[in-house]
Amino acid sequence: MRHATILLAAVLAVTAAIGASAMDAGKARAADTVNVGTCTGGKIALKADEKRMLELHNQKRRSQGLQRLCVHPALQRAARDHSQNMIRRDFFGHGKVGKRLKRYGYNWSRCAENIAPDQGSPSPATTFDTWMESSPHRSHILGREYKEVGIGLATGSHNGERKTMWTADFGSRN
Repeated sequence: MRHATILLAAVLAVTAAIGASAMDAGKARAADTVNVGTCTGGKIALKADEKRMLELHNQKRRSQGLQRLCVHPALQRAARDHSQNMIRRDFFGHGKVGKRLKRYGYNWSRCAENIAPDQGSPSPATTFDTWMESSPHRSHILGREYKEVGIGLATGSHNGERKTMWTADFGSRN
């Protein structure tokens, strides 16, 4: 009986340790996200680096006298999934942006997309600066016609190297 009690106590201790570890991991993941307001009046959780990228976009737009971009949930899902898809399928490209955004439920009148690879860990400022140095990318960021955005990142193995893929999907609805 005493051995059974000791065994039960050991099992309970291990179970509690595993549960606490899982809770700590869950808290860590939650701390890595920040809730922001959406274009549709709700809230959405952005990864800290996605939020930083959004801030960089809106700081630059504000400095040019432009309206800030708001996060649209459909654009956010499309951007994140496209970044993840580029990592998973080991490719770098836009594909048919308009069709993809419609598949995610975003009924756009205007749309555009910026994508970029990033070595290893995400570096929002470096990627943003690279986009601003490129005329087509800069025109998306500073386009008066764009009111909404989704910014997604994914990190994983791409062409055998650890990379982060960024996608910024811009749009305006009918």
